[in-house]
Amino acid sequence: MTGQKMKRSLEVDTLRGIACVLLVLFHVVGDTPTTGLRIPEGHWLQVFNEALAYIRMPLFSFISGYVYGFRPYQSRPLGFIKGKVRRLLLPLVTVGTLFAVVQAFTPGTNNAVDHWWLLHIVPVGHFWFLEALFIVFLVVILLEHLKALATPAGFALTWALAAVLFDYFSPPNYFAAQGAVYLLPFFLAGLACKRFEIGGPAARGIAAAVFICAATVAMLLPQFSEQGTSLPALGLGVCSAFLLLRSGWSSPRMAYIGSYSFAIYLLHVFFTAASRIVLKKIGVTDIYVLMMAGLAAGLAGPIISALLISRHAGLNLWLLGTTGSRAKAKEAKAAPA
Repeated sequence: MTGQKMKRSLEVDTLRGIACVLLVLFHVVGDTPTTGLRIPEGHWLQVFNEALAYIRMPLFSFISGYVYGFRPYQSRPLGFIKGKVRRLLLPLVTVGTLFAVVQAFTPGTNNAVDHWWLLHIVPVGHFWFLEALFIVFLVVILLEHLKALATPAGFALTWALAAVLFDYFSPPNYFAAQGAVYLLPFFLAGLACKRFEIGGPAARGIAAAVFICAATVAMLLPQFSEQGTSLPALGLGVCSAFLLLRSGWSSPRMAYIGSYSFAIYLLHVFFTAASRIVLKKIGVTDIYVLMMAGLAAGLAGPIISALLISRHAGLNLWLLGTTGSRAKAKEAKAAPA
């Protein structure tokens, strides 16, 4: 299979923008009464934020798989792995470690690292995604080498195995192994969508039916629809991402946000936490004001930071995993893929 050069897609960047907004909102609001805005249990914002877990990270992983489909692995495994180390693990070590240090010594922040000698062996905050996605790429290299993803039948069998692991296998969470098991079926679904050009009316109809059934189970039988480890959760994640992609909807403003998705993913927590801490210190307590301010800070702060970082080749490499300076600024915008 020959690789295809991917131009920036307004639709794909729009999806990235949606994923970024959902992610930033998650960390602003918090998923428990002890994180984020510390909203009481049962508040509609917390319930809504928790429900979005069915879509949030699945969408990021689905997009990564879809984008990978434009330039899939073909040969030179060491070169491919080296590129992913630079793109994913280098920012993990630099930005992820900085995050852990700032979190540990800044009053008013949320969870801190318990065992520093296990830093990044036990994932730190949202940076688990980088470790998990790196493992996913290693698995995909092996699958590509074995030609397991070359035909629809082989791909379907491989995806079914990934789905079984998603539902039943929970490895020790060192180096984000649990996250890799979680992300793999969504990544493969995105890749299949591109590789086999899935997206006709029949496929969209089936996806809509599965989404409705999975959502019904999630609402009526929550004991059978745990967000991270159930087939209803898998159906919701895959079908929502697929339907969003194949809807063809695009928004220039959302796509602009999405074009900086990697920087937003890495850096947003610094700005959301700062916004909350500063506003509370000056007496702002309204949760909706805090939420909107945190969302704006979590999106705008990383974009401005990426523009500044792109001026310096060294910072670009160590903080965003990209090479070059201004000439490579556009690469710094791309989501990991």
